[in-house]
Amino acid sequence: MKRLILALCILLTNSFLAIEAHDLNFGLFELFEDDQTYFMEIRLDKANLVKAVGNDVGTTKEDWNCALSQYLNDRMTLAINGENASLDYTSVEFQKEVIVISAKLNLPNTQIKEISVSNTVLLETIENQTNIIKATFHDKKRSFRLNKDRVSTNIKYEL
Repeated sequence: MKRLILALCILLTNSFLAIEAHDLNFGLFELFEDDQTYFMEIRLDKANLVKAVGNDVGTTKEDWNCALSQYLNDRMTLAINGENASLDYTSVEFQKEVIVISAKLNLPNTQIKEISVSNTVLLETIENQTNIIKATFHDKKRSFRLNKDRVSTNIKYEL
């Protein structure tokens, strides 16, 4: 019985240490089409984003929306079929641990053949940050992981 309790204590201790040692710092950037319009939904850790943007933004929702839009625009570029896409941020939702940002891409509807993404969001301030780019077009889901060593990718669709 003592051996069982000792083994259980060791197992629990190792499990807690493993949880502490492997923080999962990632952002999710999901591109999709709805009713012939392109959108991106961005999910980022709230504490990490506040750390990166800074605490002296202001106190109103408009202050934060402006600061977040500027931060994202400075660190992310997106082109579809070689045409640069600007993002019109339509909503910012502050959840308990995550900030969910919705954006509409200002591009005409076209058959998507290639998406080029450059993304350094949170990479300069959060250690081991990974940004996952997901794109769902032509009934094909594609995803790519970006980090400090790889800040851009091209997603190609063969039609």
